[in-house]
Amino acid sequence: MKTCPTCLRAYEDDTLVYCLDDGARLFDAETTREADATLNLPVAPTINSSAALPKGQPTSANPQPTITARPEQFRAGYSPRAGAAQVKPHRSSLPWVFAIVLVLGVSGVVIAWMMTRGGNDQARGRTGEPTPFTSPRSSPKATAEVSPSPKEAFTTIDNMTLDGTRITYYPRPSFDQCQADCLGNANCRGFTWIRPGAYNPGDAAMCYLMSALTERIPHTCCISGVRN
Repeated sequence: MKTCPTCLRAYEDDTLVYCLDDGARLFDAETTREADATLNLPVAPTINSSAALPKGQPTSANPQPTITARPEQFRAGYSPRAGAAQVKPHRSSLPWVFAIVLVLGVSGVVIAWMMTRGGNDQARGRTGEPTPFTSPRSSPKATAEVSPSPKEAFTTIDNMTLDGTRITYYPRPSFDQCQADCLGNANCRGFTWIRPGAYNPGDAAMCYLMSALTERIPHTCCISGVRN
């Protein structure tokens, strides 16, 4: 019986010389068993460690630390690329908010000042015009200084309106108040008091003061007085 030393396949045919599987030369089983007992394996060639080491590496005669390379040597240094986007520091938005609030506040103050000034100008422009309530305010003092009573100073004419040069006119709720206003005005030569609602429903009573009288017109709307 022969045996393949490579695949250890056994062959009973002693005439075979080579293994049919791997082509290795066949040996007798007995011869192979005895050869295994004294099988000498090839010795690997020895390497001279000192000769294999590169120049400057530690040896037994020149001991040095095992690791001589520094990790930072293999670390790629960072350098910003040309044209790369740079991260800009974040800026606070508080200055912008403060500026907007300041602008709005100043604008509001300017608008309010302009509106107030316009109202004052309008009021100042009307100071020279006769107002309905200017003469009545001064009438009590003027009436107190006049010695004769209104009934003695005026001749009252009912259902009559006077025409002539008008001093002023304004709402006056009663005939007596209108008569007192004319008495307190040195330029007033007569007056006409129009009854409330005389022309249109809801119309207020009006007082007309005249500096000169040119005509008397009968009408149920009014009561007039002529200074004596």
